[in-house]
Amino acid sequence: MSSTTEPFINDEDNEQLYSVEKRQKLDISENMNDVSIPSYSTECCPVKSLEDLYTVISNPPHWANQIVQRSTRKTTVLQNVLSDCHSKETDFLCKPRLDASLIPKTLVCHDYKGGYLEDRHLTEVSKGSLYSFYNWSHVDIFVYFSHHFVTIPPLCWINAAHRNGVKILGTLITEFKEGEKICNEIFRDIPMMQNFARHLAKIVEIFKLDGWLLNIENPMQNTVILKNFVGYLTECIHQANNEALVIWYDSVTEDGKLKWQNELNEKNVCFFEQCDGIFLNYVWTEENLKNSIKIAGQRSMDIFVGIDIFGRNTFGGGQFNTYKAAEVIRRHSLSMAIFAPGWTHESIVESEKGNLSLMEQFLNKDSAFWNSLWPYLYTYPVTNFFETFFFRGVDVNRFNLFNQQQQLSKIVHPKYSYLIPKYSEIPTLERKCHCLRLEYRENGASCLINKLGLGSDTLIHKLFICDISADGRLLVYVVKKNDPPGIMKLRILTCLSNGSHHVIYLNENMKSSLILNSSISEINPQLHESDVVTSLKEQYSDIIDNSNITAYMFYVKPCHILEIGAILVEGDAVCLEAFGIKTA
Repeated sequence: MSSTTEPFINDEDNEQLYSVEKRQKLDISENMNDVSIPSYSTECCPVKSLEDLYTVISNPPHWANQIVQRSTRKTTVLQNVLSDCHSKETDFLCKPRLDASLIPKTLVCHDYKGGYLEDRHLTEVSKGSLYSFYNWSHVDIFVYFSHHFVTIPPLCWINAAHRNGVKILGTLITEFKEGEKICNEIFRDIPMMQNFARHLAKIVEIFKLDGWLLNIENPMQNTVILKNFVGYLTECIHQANNEALVIWYDSVTEDGKLKWQNELNEKNVCFFEQCDGIFLNYVWTEENLKNSIKIAGQRSMDIFVGIDIFGRNTFGGGQFNTYKAAEVIRRHSLSMAIFAPGWTHESIVESEKGNLSLMEQFLNKDSAFWNSLWPYLYTYPVTNFFETFFFRGVDVNRFNLFNQQQQLSKIVHPKYSYLIPKYSEIPTLERKCHCLRLEYRENGASCLINKLGLGSDTLIHKLFICDISADGRLLVYVVKKNDPPGIMKLRILTCLSNGSHHVIYLNENMKSSLILNSSISEINPQLHESDVVTSLKEQYSDIIDNSNITAYMFYVKPCHILEIGAILVEGDAVCLEAFGIKTA
């Protein structure tokens, strides 16, 4: 992608940037990936040629059978605001939910050191402190990107996205002289083009992908066939999966020139009209966005406005200034394409780390980055019962996206805000409450729930936004550290079949007299020596050192669980290490 380019003055400048700056970036990727390409059957690999494409289709790797179907998300979302991490118990109102089809989307484009690193393996890797993406409930689309001809996302990324209901796209890219050569071949005539498109559609079918990002970054001789290709591929993909997407990257113009427009206009709208969306290059201005909206009309939310997180000529400067671009994009109700968020890991240098490990520094920096975007994201509710100790797919000893677990619906605040450059000048960070704060342990992250500086009012700290269908006996449990020694109770908001709301309070300490009426039910915990607690201690034996488990068993009428929160009854803080809710 052309994230290193400046706005163009003439075609000579265009060609110079095309041939030099982008070549430098690709050289880096090639150095990382081209040492050796293993067999498709033993590792996840890119497709580097047409011959490779035909080979994969005729003899798919066995691991394709391990790909899970994308789970179905609810059709509603919540709009994030800076103050939605807690509320006074007396002021609590159930937050309205929005129709997900009527809000702009968020796309994350993975571009980490060329791709196909430890994530190419089919099982856990005994190497820790690597990059992971885990904020799935706040994004709609995930693109796995590399500079190889056809990028088929690795198994671990496909399954992680699908388990969270996120669409995952592969990437078709052609660039430089080699890209021109292959384009001349696949677009030489209509039959060849259609055959190639059908092969890409077959890849989607085999690997259960949700579509393609099309990235043609070389001059084109025959754009008539290219336009037909975009439309024909989109049609083929939709026939197989009507929820799949084909997104065009803003690169080649209608006359075949490689000239990034940074907006939707008369030079690239022909491609937009043939597919499901356009991913704008990063060197845009607010005026470019206004121009794009005029051209798109009712399809303005199909415009994915690019932000290069490394900050290469991107609006606002990227990095911890990414919020500036996000604010402008959302102000115009446009969708957002976040390119290379792995910057939070890739940019860490020894001088930044201080006494922190690489893993702790990454989690801190990553939490700060995504928190800074919080008001410009939406939250999809959790729809299934779950158990989690908040494993993010990586710790100091291993990389394992296959076992990535449910995270809090709220992105936890960074613990070490002083390590974030110009923290006090980032309004979306500095003004955001830290009542849910990142805590670190070697096998991952946990959350400190605290009310320091929040006054004496009873507060509900919102942990999970849900839409879980429930009926019958449930088991809910909490694992928290003994230090700090706070006491909390859980608050579960439900909506009954008749539409009325009912609140369930789960007490940490036994009460002799419980409230049970149409508005509220109170539940006491299981005894510590019960079989349920004993079983949970075995399940969490790796993390319960200096921790305790509280479990609850109770019945519910047919309902939807809407929110799960925590109330600090005694003390100023508790450290939440694990949580579970399931049928019993």
